[in-house]
Amino acid sequence: MHRSNGTATSRRNVSGVMRTACYVHCKRPRVLCDKCGTVQVNAPFERKNSRFTLLFEGYAMLLLQDIPRAGASHLLRCDEKSLAAILTYWVHDAVNRMDLSDTCSIAMDETTFRRGHKYVTVAVRRRVFDVEPGRDKTAAKNVGEKLERNGGNTKSVNSLTSDMSASYLSAVREVFPNAKQTIDKFHVKQVPLKALDTVRKDEQKESGRKKELFLCRKLFMVPQGRMTDKQRTMATELSKQYKKTGRAFRIVQSLDDFYASTSMDEAQTRLDKLCSWMRRCRLKPMKDAALTLRNHSKEIRNYFHTRLTNAICEGINAMIQAAKRKARGFHAFEGYAAMIYLVAGKLELDTPVLLWK
Repeated sequence: MHRSNGTATSRRNVSGVMRTACYVHCKRPRVLCDKCGTVQVNAPFERKNSRFTLLFEGYAMLLLQDIPRAGASHLLRCDEKSLAAILTYWVHDAVNRMDLSDTCSIAMDETTFRRGHKYVTVAVRRRVFDVEPGRDKTAAKNVGEKLERNGGNTKSVNSLTSDMSASYLSAVREVFPNAKQTIDKFHVKQVPLKALDTVRKDEQKESGRKKELFLCRKLFMVPQGRMTDKQRTMATELSKQYKKTGRAFRIVQSLDDFYASTSMDEAQTRLDKLCSWMRRCRLKPMKDAALTLRNHSKEIRNYFHTRLTNAICEGINAMIQAAKRKARGFHAFEGYAAMIYLVAGKLELDTPVLLWK
């Protein structure tokens, strides 16, 4: 049920009364306030500065949790811009009421926003509690400010996991001084895997046999423990035939042994041996990867203290990308952030409850 903006003009609403379209004609009185001057009285069934009734907004939010704005716009016979305003208001109202006082562990990751290397930073503690534009040092600082505003304390955060981004790592040391930084093992493994792929491409060009190594490129990325007997046999044969790729493949496999360590001392020994092997393997991409691992060895080894990974972030990222594809993308950061909160924030929305069916 829509209300008029202080005039006799009526607006139609699809929900109406008992799901029947209806019209409301009214002139709300104006009163003189000693502090505010002349103000218009709000109706008990509306939200301040909104063109819609609370019941309509509650129904709209119910739809927007499951379908994109375009679909909800068609069902409600309401323009998408108005629905975006409703969504943004109720989502940010719920986000601002989050209690973050017990936060002691955080996971941060970036997710794509638009083409052209546009990213947003997502901060998680069992659920998404902050979304910031970009993936730089400012974004990480804003996460700390959001935590403080909602009752948390940056000094109480004792562990934080992220990728290998230098901006994230430096900002964490500044904003969360007591947190043990852990680089997610998925991102750690990406370093030698990218080096392996570079070695494979170089050897593929040298051999002149482009098809065989290209078709088997994904085989070398399968973890050793997940390989079938057929895959293991094929990988062994290719490693014998293509010496450089085989050498790089064995190095990548040894990283799984590092993460199988049972103590910090054992992990330190295995990481040192791995980096030493990578430096002596006569493969430049692997030497560069060894330098990267060496420079971040402390944050990598912290995994054996905190046992933190970005697995929850990767799962949330999949949900976000699915919702983005369903909506055919987003033009503005505000709408994208509201969608992320809605699908992954487990929000306690304060919208009116629909009592009728």
